[in-house]
Amino acid sequence: MAAPAFSARRRRLFLDALRDSANVSASARHAGIARRDVYRLRAKDTAFRDEWDHALEEALDALEGELRRRAVHGVEKPVFYAGKPCGKIISYSDQLGMFLLRSRRPHIFGSESSLGPDPAEGDTHETRNRLQSLLDRLAQSCGADEEDEGRDGNDQPLAADTL
Repeated sequence: MAAPAFSARRRRLFLDALRDSANVSASARHAGIARRDVYRLRAKDTAFRDEWDHALEEALDALEGELRRRAVHGVEKPVFYAGKPCGKIISYSDQLGMFLLRSRRPHIFGSESSLGPDPAEGDTHETRNRLQSLLDRLAQSCGADEEDEGRDGNDQPLAADTL
């Protein structure tokens, strides 16, 4: 099927709306073009595809800027008492800040699950089990009686996470 043709004016309207909204459906409606037709043209016309991608990048840059502004400078919110406004507060978003840091610096601020275990630390669970096994064997070979086994110098039980 041939790529649909629409006027330069409709094309500009679509791309301007896409730049403002990052929403393909709303931009197509704004330009009076069927959504499927803009996707068909995108698939066939590399210049249009490049303009589309550039418009989306600009929209996402604007969104990122607004999220940063809210995280750093905050958002003014009204305070109510007994149902009536009595003041304002500035609300900052640590969550937005962390989201931006994770997206821009995942090697530093990525979630632990995405980073995986630190190879320098190794498997701590396995290390603890091996250490406990060695301590148990040492206690048996030294003839420690059951009462003293697993206790520190102050007669307190050793915690497994301190081993």
